[in-house]
This record gives sequence, C-alpha cells and structure tokens, in this order.
Amino acid sequence: MPAPIEDIIAKAIKDADKSFFNEDYVKQAKSVTSALKKAGYEVAPVKPPPGLVEWAKDNIPFGRLRPAELITQMYSMMVENVRRFDK
Repeated sequence: MPAPIEDIIAKAIKDADKSFFNEDYVKQAKSVTSALKKAGYEVAPVKPPPGLVEWAKDNIPFGRLRPAELITQMYSMMVENVRRFDK
C-alpha cells in the first residue's frame, strides 16, 4: 500500500525547501507532483476533459471483461492520459 498522500507531499516539500529565504514555491510544487507521480498518484480534474472522453470511447478495451475489470482498465487508462487532454 502506498504511503499516505499527506506524507508524500510533506516529504516532497521538505526535500525541495533547502533555503531559508526566497523560497521557490514552483520548485516545491514540482517536487510534490513528481513525488506523487512516483508513488503512483496523478492529480486529475474531477470531470474529464471532453477530448479525453472521446479518446477513451475510441480506446475501450476489447474482449470479454467482467464489469470490474472493464472499470479498472478504463479508470487507469483515463487517469494515465488525462494530462494529454487537460488544457
């Protein structure tokens, strides 16, 4: 099981914050998103972008899948590709 998301964020900020003055918040934010990605998380919008929905419709896994398997594959596929369409 991955570490709690709060622990990942806290560690990423601590690792990025090496100065006492003129903190680079963009650097800290990039460190957080990188740490989340390495831990298997993706920050994604609640509602999928329209382009992602169209792309997912065209890429539905073929074959006979149980409903839970289909949902798992579709969820993973959409979350992994959301950044391609979230503009």
